[in-house]
Amino acid sequence: MNIIFGPVNSRRFGLSLGVDLSPAGKQCNFDCVYCELKPAKPILCAQNAPNVDEVVAQVQKAFDERLEFDFITLTANGEPSLYPHLDELIKALNLIKQGKKLLILSNGTGVLSEPKFKAMLGLDVVKFSLDSAVEKTFFRVDRAAKSINLVQMIDKMAEFKAVFKGQLVIEVLVVQGLNDNEFEFKVLNEAF
Repeated sequence: MNIIFGPVNSRRFGLSLGVDLSPAGKQCNFDCVYCELKPAKPILCAQNAPNVDEVVAQVQKAFDERLEFDFITLTANGEPSLYPHLDELIKALNLIKQGKKLLILSNGTGVLSEPKFKAMLGLDVVKFSLDSAVEKTFFRVDRAAKSINLVQMIDKMAEFKAVFKGQLVIEVLVVQGLNDNEFEFKVLNEAF
């Protein structure tokens, strides 16, 4: 199973070695209207995830091959914070990262789980998505699992921001006709 890809040149984060935590296929608690992957019903738990030793071995192989990269990027065919061994993986990668920065590209829902929240504090860079702070629009754009509480997620993102020692990036993807108006931007600005 190929877990590692790249390095790829990222507009935001330089040369990035990707770590796909759901290499078998899309596993996400969102099904965003703009997702490049084929539509799939949102799920709440990752299945058939690679074990930590497999992931670490492939990252170590990239180091052994002397690949050039700036970031080790935890990503997925979906949401990487659904990975069931996130804390263990982050700790293991921090032991071998050789000065590279450890990054997660997340939709932000991991903050709703206390263990995932704490695990992500061990990262150097966290990129959360927040496409809308208006519940109706949020569900129209991100088509999230119905059990996700947007207000609680925003509150927990703010709590994460207050304690996180690394770099936090909040990304908004603007979708014409859905979240591209003044009201949406105003509510997003007030969210934190």
